[in-house]
Amino acid sequence: MMNRMSQPANLPDDLNEEPEVAPVETPLAQPANSPITIERFPDGLTITVPPAGLWKGTYGLFLFAILWNGFLGVFTPLLLVGIFRGKGVEQGAALIGPAVLSIFWLVGIGILLGALNLGRRQAAIAVTGGMLMVIQTGLFGTKQRQWPATEIKKICAGHSGMEVNDKPILELQIYGQSGGKFGLLAGRTDDELRWMASELRVSLGVAEFQS
Repeated sequence: MMNRMSQPANLPDDLNEEPEVAPVETPLAQPANSPITIERFPDGLTITVPPAGLWKGTYGLFLFAILWNGFLGVFTPLLLVGIFRGKGVEQGAALIGPAVLSIFWLVGIGILLGALNLGRRQAAIAVTGGMLMVIQTGLFGTKQRQWPATEIKKICAGHSGMEVNDKPILELQIYGQSGGKFGLLAGRTDDELRWMASELRVSLGVAEFQS
């Protein structure tokens, strides 16, 4: 009787197996020569992101805008002089050239402003007391946001919706539990964005998300 009682019962396999422990993410290494600064303290960190610069931080958009607008600056006076000196040109036909040029000028100015915004944008990111706070300033103003860590679903480097030479431009993306997305810092290098995302995930205790 005692022998029977001392024998271990046949337990189900799933009870005998040890529960799997999810691997703990470690932050990626900061890319070499990155001007971004990070300060860590017991309950969080701060990341300061300076402007990326008009040449490095615009993926060639600034140079393209200079060439585009420079060409228009030379071509426009020549076209207008040719129109005004033309003889027997109807008024309607004479207006077609300036109207088309105005469209090209609007495109060129738009590209230039977009490049200036990319190159001069800067941000500060802070994790403290279980809160994530972000502020970004640029040519078109300032945007800021904050979330409790419990309301953050994932943090990653994702497609910003912009492309240069068929190459997607990434940005740092923060997703709330409700599904909303907050994107910032498009124009930083892919390695910088992935590194910052990993630092924030680890500091906030957000599960790793592979972008």
